[in-house]
Amino acid sequence: MSDIEVERCSIRGEFSAPLIGKYSGDYSFAGMFFARAALDSSVICTNLSASSEQNGKIVLDILRAFGAKITRGGDSVNVRANALRGCSVDVSEFPKIAPVIALLALFAKGKSHISGMRCAPEMQALIIENLSLLGAKCEFNDDNLWMWPQRSVEHTVLNARNDPYMALALILISTYTAGTTCIRNVDGLFERYPEFTEIFERLGGVYRVCRLSL
Repeated sequence: MSDIEVERCSIRGEFSAPLIGKYSGDYSFAGMFFARAALDSSVICTNLSASSEQNGKIVLDILRAFGAKITRGGDSVNVRANALRGCSVDVSEFPKIAPVIALLALFAKGKSHISGMRCAPEMQALIIENLSLLGAKCEFNDDNLWMWPQRSVEHTVLNARNDPYMALALILISTYTAGTTCIRNVDGLFERYPEFTEIFERLGGVYRVCRLSL
C-alpha cells in the first residue's frame, strides 16, 4: 500500500475538474479543493457545468451553508476564504460528500452536524477515526455525527483506507495542519483520480510518496 507525507502549504490557483465519462467535470472532486480554499485562500475550477444534474453539485450548497464565498461565471466556479461557521448537512442522498463536511467542520466556528450517515456506516467510522486522530471532538449514533472544531491541529499519522474521497480530504486537511502529516493507504485516490498529482502540485501542494512498515 502507498503512503504519502504532506507538508503544510498554501493551495490556490486555477484547475480543471476531471471529466465524469463524457459529461461535465466532477463536482465532488472539485469540492475538496473548494473546501480547502474556504479556509484561507482562493481556487477557481473550470469545466463545472451549471446545468449538471450530478449529486456532487450539492457541495456548493454545503460551502455556502458554512459561509464560503462562491462566484460562478459560466462553467467556472471560484471559492474564496471567509469566516466559517458550523452547520447541519444531510448526506443521505450522497454520503461520499461527508469528508468535505468533515474538513470544513474541523476549522469552522461552533458545532457541525452530519445526518443521513446510516446508509454509509463505513464512511462514518472512517471520518470518526481520522478526526479523533486530529484531536477533534466527535459524538455519533447510527445516523448522526456531531463535530466540534479543533484549531490546534498537529501533524499525525492518518489512514484513508483506500477510500478516494477520504484520501483527498485528508491530504487537503494536512496542507493546513502544522508540520508534515503522513497519510496511509491512498492508492484508491490515485486509481480513481490519476489527474490528482498534477492538479495538486499545480495548486502548490507539496508531498512525497513513502513506504511505512506494516
